[in-house]
Amino acid sequence: MGHSYAAGHRHGGFRSNVGEIAEYFSIRLDVLERALDRLETYEHPGLILLQNTLPEAKIGAVSFVSSVWSKAYTKLGTPYGKVHRDFHYQCLFAAFSALAEVGCTRIQVEHPMSGYRWRRDSYICLMEAVRNIQKYMNPAVRVHLETGTYNERMVEEIDRHQPDFDMQDHRPVGINPYIWDGLNMRTVFVEKAGDALRAANGLSA
Repeated sequence: MGHSYAAGHRHGGFRSNVGEIAEYFSIRLDVLERALDRLETYEHPGLILLQNTLPEAKIGAVSFVSSVWSKAYTKLGTPYGKVHRDFHYQCLFAAFSALAEVGCTRIQVEHPMSGYRWRRDSYICLMEAVRNIQKYMNPAVRVHLETGTYNERMVEEIDRHQPDFDMQDHRPVGINPYIWDGLNMRTVFVEKAGDALRAANGLSA
């Protein structure tokens, strides 16, 4: 099992269980806090991948991803007026792919707009990311939302009518892996869907 968490929160600071997470993955708390701060203040969104390789580990890996409250999201335009679908899709896809790569097939996901419930557009981005992870990486991957973070009627309606929504097929997602302070980090280069698909087909933007 894996978890995908937002690195930041609307009121700032770190999540209440960051100390427990650092201890669980045998990482110094100050190192993890600096890495989370980097995700929220860097110009590009990114993620941290933490792994517990013990066979008896209940949680195999955790991915922290830049939140809607990050500098990277603010640079994309009006940050909170509407869902920026490219940011949501590409960051969620990057987080899920990192977890799938290390063997997580059941993923508990937190909203990138931490502290708020899933909205229609952001949930469609989530479904798009899950569909492409299943298509291109592992069909066994299943993603679960945290209890109380979504409207059940909205989720049921979208799940039921998924084929009717205008979801992108597969957007190329630019990801640069690197090591920072001993942690497995990745930079996500968010592009608009249309520009990314045109570039992938050798066309100019």
